[in-house]
Amino acid sequence: MTIQIILADDHPVVLKGISAHFSQDDRFKVTAMVNNGLELLNSLVLEKADVILLDLNMPGLDGLKAITALKEKGIKAKIIVLTNYHSFELVKDCKLRGASAYIVKSDELQNLASTILNVMAGKEVFPNFDEKEIQDVSFSYFDDFLKKYRLTKREVEIIRLVCQNLRTKDIAERLYLSEFTVHTHRKNIMRKLELSDSTVALYEFAIKANLIS
Repeated sequence: MTIQIILADDHPVVLKGISAHFSQDDRFKVTAMVNNGLELLNSLVLEKADVILLDLNMPGLDGLKAITALKEKGIKAKIIVLTNYHSFELVKDCKLRGASAYIVKSDELQNLASTILNVMAGKEVFPNFDEKEIQDVSFSYFDDFLKKYRLTKREVEIIRLVCQNLRTKDIAERLYLSEFTVHTHRKNIMRKLELSDSTVALYEFAIKANLIS
């Protein structure tokens, strides 16, 4: 049986490269290529897809929201995240939302084929993280403040930097993170603290919590 694949990525070069790779293998067939999550949800061949290769950083509707929307629509296709971001938090989030695999784009394309076959066989394929990386984003802290708000050390660090009026780009450069990762942290912070999407609200919280002077 030929495995039918939909590619969702906002980079034409990536779409063409992956499609060309699969064109040389009779086991796979790319049935559609879309540039964002909204196009993916409106794809005419979505119901017939076996696998969806999904980028995270896309305009209109990002990959995380797309995974949730696909599951809510009852789409049966296996979802494989294909991204540049090597992040324990993102891997965990994708898995919780219903993805079957998570691949970093720097990996060889041969690994992509084997991942698809493993996923179609009912397996999950997610990267391993060393103990230090997992501890850095764990919710299990002894500090009462962190436990109360379920904030990670990284999130507290980002709150302080935001309150220094640093832009997302500046925070990303200082912490050696991608802008997308910083943006994801900020969304998680606002959700956990139940704040409006406002720097002022975050600043007021930081003062009350003695995070800044």
